[in-house]
Amino acid sequence: MLSKPSPRKRERPAPIGIIVLILLLLASAWINHSVQHSKIHHPKLAETKTLMPPVLMNPLPVSAALPSLPFSIGESSGILWNLNTHQLLWQLHPHQPGPLASTTKLMTIYLALHQLPLNRIVTISPTAAGTTGSDMNMAPGETFTVKQLLYGLMMASANDSAVELAETMGGHTANFVAEMNHEAQALGMKGTHYADPDGLSPNSVGTAWDLSIIAEQDMQNPLFRTIVDTREASIPHNPVLRNLNGLLFLDPTVIGVKTGWTTQAGFNLVFAATRSVDGHKVTLLGVILHGQMGFPPEYTDAEKILQWGFSRVAQLDQKPPHQGTL
Repeated sequence: MLSKPSPRKRERPAPIGIIVLILLLLASAWINHSVQHSKIHHPKLAETKTLMPPVLMNPLPVSAALPSLPFSIGESSGILWNLNTHQLLWQLHPHQPGPLASTTKLMTIYLALHQLPLNRIVTISPTAAGTTGSDMNMAPGETFTVKQLLYGLMMASANDSAVELAETMGGHTANFVAEMNHEAQALGMKGTHYADPDGLSPNSVGTAWDLSIIAEQDMQNPLFRTIVDTREASIPHNPVLRNLNGLLFLDPTVIGVKTGWTTQAGFNLVFAATRSVDGHKVTLLGVILHGQMGFPPEYTDAEKILQWGFSRVAQLDQKPPHQGTL
């Protein structure tokens, strides 16, 4: 006699929470696959440039007071960094905005070094050739390499070179200026707004803090460091191209960086020097803005700041390491 089959147990439905979790995991996997797929098959996403974040920062506690300079200077704002440690040594109204003058060109060359082949031949436009102020004696139809334009841009502070580079990269200076401002925001230059590629406009404004950010970014490029440390060079139509940064001729430890002057801006100077401190090389980067007495007095101020800064570094090196927490 066959035994009566036992009744089949009813399967319990899976808890709702588990079902929801599985659905969420499947959705997440699908979204991740879609994003990766779009990055591969959409050139604009695949070719987006990854910017190096600003390196300069203040590692000191917010409450820590920076020392004041033991002497007076003729500029209304400034800043000094130790590039070896990225330590802020001194500041004077570092976020106070004002006209940038030709220090604007630190962004122009930054973009050019990232976008243009150095050996590219550029034909000078009438607009570039007609740009006023310091120049490279350009004439419409003449040709230069990008590298030659960069030497003129930094050494002679050539406004015609700045405009030509802007047109070459952006097609029109307005397009290039928009890119300058986009890049400034990406680098954390919150107090900066550009109105042109050369700094002739008083509407190109920025701060000492922001100028130290873009200068530090530029100094990471070997060609930039070579150009701003060159005292004399020769390029087409400019057999003797002399660097306008007079600080280079006064102090052999100075390695750049850029001067700027307009009536509205006054005298601006971004400067850097490398010296030996306790047997190792230290590089300081400084900015002083809106001097009214001319460049020779401003160079004197920069020299005094550098001397004080290197002495300060030596003092800090001799102190025992801080044992507390920030």
